[in-house]
Amino acid sequence: MSDEAHHHPIDMAICDWDLASEDIRSQGICALESSMPFFGDHASDEGHLLMALPDGRIWRFDINGEDRMTLNNLCRLLSDPEVKKVLYDGRPLLSWIWNAGGKRPRFRNVFDLLVASQISQAGFYDYVFSKSSRRPWTKMTLDHSLEALARRHLEIGLEIGLAKRHGKMAKGGLGEDCHDVADRLAGRAAVLLPLFAIFQDLIVRNNLEKVAELEFRTLGPVAEMEISGIHFDARDGQDLIRMLEEELVGSVLEMQALAREQGFFPAERRGRKKRDFLYPYLDPNQTEDIKSYFRSLGFELLSTRSELLRDLASQGAIFADRLLTYRRAFHQLTFLNRWVDAVDPDDGRVHPRYPQARSVTGRIGSKDPSAHQVPRRGKGAQEIRRLFRASPERKLVKADFSTIEMRIMAYLSGDRTLTRAFQKGVDVHRLTASRISGAPMEEVTIEQRQAAKGVNFLLIYGGSAETLQQRIYYDYEIALSLDEALEVHERFFETYPGIRDWHEMQRRAMGYTHQHYFHNCVSGTYALPLTCTFTVLGRRRVWPRFGEGLRASKFQMYNNPCQGTGADLLKMVLCELYDRLESPEARIICSIHDEILMEVPEVEAGSYAKMLEEIMTRVGSKLLHPVPVTAEVEVADSWAG
Repeated sequence: MSDEAHHHPIDMAICDWDLASEDIRSQGICALESSMPFFGDHASDEGHLLMALPDGRIWRFDINGEDRMTLNNLCRLLSDPEVKKVLYDGRPLLSWIWNAGGKRPRFRNVFDLLVASQISQAGFYDYVFSKSSRRPWTKMTLDHSLEALARRHLEIGLEIGLAKRHGKMAKGGLGEDCHDVADRLAGRAAVLLPLFAIFQDLIVRNNLEKVAELEFRTLGPVAEMEISGIHFDARDGQDLIRMLEEELVGSVLEMQALAREQGFFPAERRGRKKRDFLYPYLDPNQTEDIKSYFRSLGFELLSTRSELLRDLASQGAIFADRLLTYRRAFHQLTFLNRWVDAVDPDDGRVHPRYPQARSVTGRIGSKDPSAHQVPRRGKGAQEIRRLFRASPERKLVKADFSTIEMRIMAYLSGDRTLTRAFQKGVDVHRLTASRISGAPMEEVTIEQRQAAKGVNFLLIYGGSAETLQQRIYYDYEIALSLDEALEVHERFFETYPGIRDWHEMQRRAMGYTHQHYFHNCVSGTYALPLTCTFTVLGRRRVWPRFGEGLRASKFQMYNNPCQGTGADLLKMVLCELYDRLESPEARIICSIHDEILMEVPEVEAGSYAKMLEEIMTRVGSKLLHPVPVTAEVEVADSWAG
């Protein structure tokens, strides 16, 4: 089949809503394709909405944000539980409804093909031959664009470059090219129902019904986060940028001075030109320059990782300390510049995108710019987090699960000691410190508890004694011999033998396979025997098997069920929270890692905080029963608290 656009025999009519609704209800299913602008565009922008039916007919509407009647009719269709609605990436449409209607869209019985493709693929990848002699094989993951799905599953070539998803199409309204745009959209709409049949079958065959339903419900809260955005103080951000620039330049000058004092100049290297900013002096961004400088001092560094530099700095190496300062300032400057540039001048907010199922573990992603990169600790972190503020007369409600990874591990492993500790409200980090050190729990110091926290989070994912020795030293400046690290390692698993048994079960699972079903237009539906991990809800992560080789690591076998279950739990909370919220004045504005951020009216902040805590505690405790789940909720003026 040619890569050119495939021309469908399409019966398309411009119609009134009553006729279309009657037709859709009689068939019980329709596919929706639209050119609605994304959240960054104006609600009054015009666009097309196409509804494809199983008999091949397509209804077309030309609408805009001021067409309240069509907007209300569309909301009723989306909320109708008797009609299946099939979309590809439904977030732009939901965001447009939010923006145009000023109210939270409710929807039922929605099937999103982008999400369905991502969860059905379950992280599978292949290796293809590359032209590089150093790396003859390169990892290839599948493309989930609608063009790729149509070609891979239906052998239909759609026109590539229809960039409506990013608000780059139909901005001029229904101009002279509107019929051409509608025709291209009709071609896309026509493939949605055939693709739905394929992915519905794959979801059932792979036992992903619960995961799929959760992901489809998550479209609402994710769209709400994208349309709401988060207020970012660009003026104070600029002030902080200027301070960091001074700090960065100062650290570079100090490093240059130290290098000159030693008579050190980096060796010439290919590609470095005289017009380079730091030519011919040491470049702190070049690993080889750093290694060469330390080599001139008699230190042979295997790497320039921060842990090694902190060790050198603690021993009085000024250059290492300045290099750490430079790196921190550089990363924070990069982060701040991206967020300042992304501030919407109309509302003073930043609107990141949140890909909800792109991660193999199911965690919600963030990009353009990434909210995941907001620093949580360390020098300057609180100053940056204070830039994320509530609007006037509003408050932020911050919520985070308490020790959720340890609670999930208690459920997965069935470890009795850990489960009983959570049931009795025992501080598990203090418990670990007590069992390792032999001290009574009430005598455990803050430093011992903090170190035990690092031990817990390292060893539940299979960290070795050698890694433990390094981590405890670099993170907590506690020096352990390898024998002492081995003893800590052993005492941990003596305390929590259920985790050791679960690790052994997961290692044995690396040798087993499960049938996982795929589809393409050449082979039809077929199954491959693959190594799999599963979350509590049933989300899969699969790995290909190449001969006797296996591409899954022990860390992945331990981490993916735990992190994936945490992702499922967070989405379950977001979905219930979205359904419970009634006022458009209270909004979900961000969710990263295990944290949820809301912006609410100041006078109602306390009640919303209680509601969120109740949902998190109840939903989490039900999923992980008999392990109880608790949440830490705070009302604040900024993300810093």
